[in-house]
Parts: sequence; C-alpha cells; structure tokens
Amino acid sequence: ALQKLAEPARNFNDRGNCIVGASEVAGTFWEGTLLYFKDEKCMENFDYSGHYIYSTTSDGKFVKENVIALAEDTGNINILSLDEDLALRPINYFKLVERIPQISVWKGSSKILSCSERSVAVWDVDSLDRKPCDKFDNYHIERVACVDTLHKDTNLFVSGGRDRIACIWDRRAAVPASVLYTNEFSSITSISWNQHDDHYLIAGTQAGDIYLIDKREPKDFVSVLHCFNSTVNRISFNDSKEFAVCGDVSEVLIIKCENNLLKEVYKNAEHIGPVKDVKWHKGILYSCGFGKCLVKHIKQHS
Repeated sequence: ALQKLAEPARNFNDRGNCIVGASEVAGTFWEGTLLYFKDEKCMENFDYSGHYIYSTTSDGKFVKENVIALAEDTGNINILSLDEDLALRPINYFKLVERIPQISVWKGSSKILSCSERSVAVWDVDSLDRKPCDKFDNYHIERVACVDTLHKDTNLFVSGGRDRIACIWDRRAAVPASVLYTNEFSSITSISWNQHDDHYLIAGTQAGDIYLIDKREPKDFVSVLHCFNSTVNRISFNDSKEFAVCGDVSEVLIIKCENNLLKEVYKNAEHIGPVKDVKWHKGILYSCGFGKCLVKHIKQHS
C-alpha cells in the first residue's frame, strides 16, 4: 500500500505510457516504488503493469520510449529499461555526491540534464564510463533547485537556484551561462521553458510567485502573478498560452497568458496535502501529491 505520498517522478512518453513514483515508510526509512502504466486509463484505475523498488526519488523522466531516468535521493541517477515482459531493470547509473532535485531531457536524444548542489551536468544514458558529457560548476553561487531543456536543441537549457538567479545556457559557448533573470526577493524553485514559443519561460519562486520571462529581454520580467503563500514546486505547459502550477499547498492552478498578462483560469484543491508535480497528456492535466493522491483535472473554462 502507498502510505504517504506520490512523488514527482511522473511522466508520459509518446506512446501514452506513464510512470508514477511513490514512497512509503518501510520500518524506519522511506522506500520508493516506480509504477509503470500502459496508458492513462490504467493509471486512473491504478492498474499498473510493472514496478521497480528503489530509494526515494525527486524526479523521473522517459528518455526513450522504453528507457527511464530516475533521480534518486541517494545522489544516483538510475537508468532503467522496460523489457518486453514489462519488467523494469537497471541498465546503467551515474553517481553524484548530493541529492538531485530535478532532471530534464531532450526530444529524440539519449542525453539528460541534472542539477546537484551548485552544479549542472549533462549525461548520456548509453555511456558506460559513467562520466558526464559536460559539467558546469559554480555558475550559481548557491544550490541549483531546478532545470529545464529546450527539447529541440541539446545545446540549450535553463536553470534556477537558491541564489535567486535564473540562467540560460548554451553548451557551445565559451562562457556557457548567462543571467536570464534575478529575483529581488526569493529563490527560484521551478523553471519551465515554453516549448511552443521558446522566446518565453516561466520561473516560480519560494515566495509562491510566478514570473513570465522573455529571453530576448533578459534581466527583467514581463509579468508576475502570486499563486500561493508557499513554494512553487512545478510548472507544466499545455500549449503556448496555458500552463499548470503546483506548490507546497493542496491547490493546483491553471494559468493563461494573454497579451503578456498572467491570469488564473482554474483552481482545484482536491489534494489533501502538498502537490508534488503536474503533467499534461492529450490536453488533460494530472497532478500527484501526498496521501496517495492522484488527481485528473477536468477544466470547466473555455
């Protein structure tokens, strides 16, 4: 039984398969389980086809249709393969010293992006030497809390940190990182690149605010909206104008961006505790959080 929470290791691949990470207290320690679902209907009915037991995780992503990367709280990135018999088996791993709060992937690539302490690193899941393709240390002066990629370009990504700075990166550049935005008040805890209109990004903060940022006009923000009186955990785009936000509260919000203004168009408070992640699939929003809670959101707005 899943006793405590559904962790934010939740993602869909192009075939509609889904993974959900969950944790429970086993004796005196936390134990994690990754659950694999054939499709969203199976997930909604909690009818999982495969599972894998591991330490607790902070994030998980499909790298390929049958390859999954898990960022574990032990500091490992564990690479799993989904076999034809739907068994999940470890095929590779990368070891970092500190906890990895978030990972991100590129479309059609075997590379993954991670952050840990004051570093960001790029890994190749097919590499057997277990060394990063690139590692960038100390561009942030405090812990890096979040990362996201521009899915169509393996050279480009963004990061946000406890130093209140969001950086935009180009792996090809002599100086790969440049400051995209600095928040005057609060740590950057979540960042999401608008894959449908890549001029724009959304950054979330520890203070519960979200900021619309235009990469063509760095160092400033276009618009701001206060979402929660708590930390923003995750941001997920549905299309170029609509995205979901969750935080360390029971609420899930859908935000619309029109004429560069951010407006709340949907709010749901069905969760019984903090919401850990939000993901879209075929225009439907799903969220997961504490207390065995997985919510499918049916929007009532136009």
